[in-house]
Amino acid sequence: MKFNWKIICTGFVAAILLTACGTDNAEQQDGTNEEQIVDETNGSSTGGASTDSESASGADSDNGEQSTGDATEAVLTESDEQAFAMEVLPGFTLTSEEPGRDVLYANDEPRAFMRIETQPTEDGTYEYLLENVQDVLKAASNGEAPEQLMNVFTEASQKGIEKAKAFKVNTETGPVTGVVFEKNGMVVRLTLFDNLDEKYKDDFLNMGQTIQ
Repeated sequence: MKFNWKIICTGFVAAILLTACGTDNAEQQDGTNEEQIVDETNGSSTGGASTDSESASGADSDNGEQSTGDATEAVLTESDEQAFAMEVLPGFTLTSEEPGRDVLYANDEPRAFMRIETQPTEDGTYEYLLENVQDVLKAASNGEAPEQLMNVFTEASQKGIEKAKAFKVNTETGPVTGVVFEKNGMVVRLTLFDNLDEKYKDDFLNMGQTIQ
């Protein structure tokens, strides 16, 4: 029996080609699977980082809102030199200037401050401080006549404030405002030194009316 070498050779070549094609397909599939695994892994990691970032952002937001809430809370603070206490807002400091005088100043602008003086309610005390505050304002403005202000306090009667009167003059560094009133057996005189924009006036007056 004679072998047909041509047929046998052709069969070998075909088998080799099929084997090679199978190997290439397997390698391509393996490569595809590896790329899919890498992509899936990276996708999962990216998703996790995004979640962490969002959580951190949420925490910052919560902290920011909490800070804002804390910033609006005033603290009842007692004077070291005088017999009164008052609610002091964050960003301000109450300190003694000298016996019988305290100063409440803005932390970010110490030149903006409110001088606080209190005396027991006695005959003539209110009248004296009312006249004196106008003299102080006139001197601060080089002789300018003080302008009287109306309704400087909100709901004054509900806060126990009586006979409140206020005056104001303008100076080169900013307006100066003087306020005299009676409350809780005291005559209180406030002298406000503000900047040109009157940035701190409302806060000073709001804190001043809490004196007790």
